[in-house]
Amino acid sequence: MNDMLEKENDKLEKENSNKNNFNYINTADDLEKKGIDARRIRKIDFSKKRAAVESVFDERTVFHLNKLLVNGPLDTIEGIISAGKEANVYLAYDLNGNEVALKIYKIDRNTSKWMRNYIVGDPRFKKMPNNISKLIYLWAKKEYKNLKRAYKVGLNVPKPIVIKSNILIMEYIGFGSIPAPLLKDIKDPKNKQELFDDIMIFIKDLYQKAHLVHGDLSEFNILYHNQKPIFIDISQAVDIEHPNAEKFLERDIKNVMNYFEKIGIEFKDAEKFYYQVINKSNKNRV
Repeated sequence: MNDMLEKENDKLEKENSNKNNFNYINTADDLEKKGIDARRIRKIDFSKKRAAVESVFDERTVFHLNKLLVNGPLDTIEGIISAGKEANVYLAYDLNGNEVALKIYKIDRNTSKWMRNYIVGDPRFKKMPNNISKLIYLWAKKEYKNLKRAYKVGLNVPKPIVIKSNILIMEYIGFGSIPAPLLKDIKDPKNKQELFDDIMIFIKDLYQKAHLVHGDLSEFNILYHNQKPIFIDISQAVDIEHPNAEKFLERDIKNVMNYFEKIGIEFKDAEKFYYQVINKSNKNRV
């Protein structure tokens, strides 16, 4: 683990020494060759990249990562895929040489404040930890459980593999070392109507089969892989018995509608769809 961090820092210092020649690191992924009709270009500022690497690797996280590397299922940790307000996601490899996604949640008081709204009221969680670390561990476990529920009923989410403290290992979505792009980064997705229908079916099935509401669904947390949506970042998803579940459901529907209206797909039956979702939830809990 320490070798990985030293290697990353050496790489960053080398990149910084050349910053007079260029201000950004340009990584062009030729996704058209992989069957996706878009080219994803990521520009990563040096200082932001360093911050992304260092922000999650506190002493406790490094300790747990070392155990996962020594005892499995991890073999190596490569580079960062994405950096978010609550967690960073890294490309890693398991002991069989397969790619996996490694999500590390930040032990941060500021990022933990808004999480309480999605935990308090969820019948699966009886107590709210006062300790920040324990709260983040609970949040990571919540995403693991949500993924497990959704995956169990056949929904398009990454398969959860292992949860350890603030570290979640799950199925990697991409082509080799090239991660699948977010839907927001696809300028002109193919088969827009079919894509829209797939997402609306997900909303409905998530509620009726997995008994969950995503709570933050938008083009920012849907991967576009093989021209199909893969749904990620469901740590905030709540049980349908949560007091705000229906409000979150309504927001998810509006977010999806707003995105598709921008790309030429209109949906005029939002209210009808909403009631179809909430009125047909069966009682056989997952």
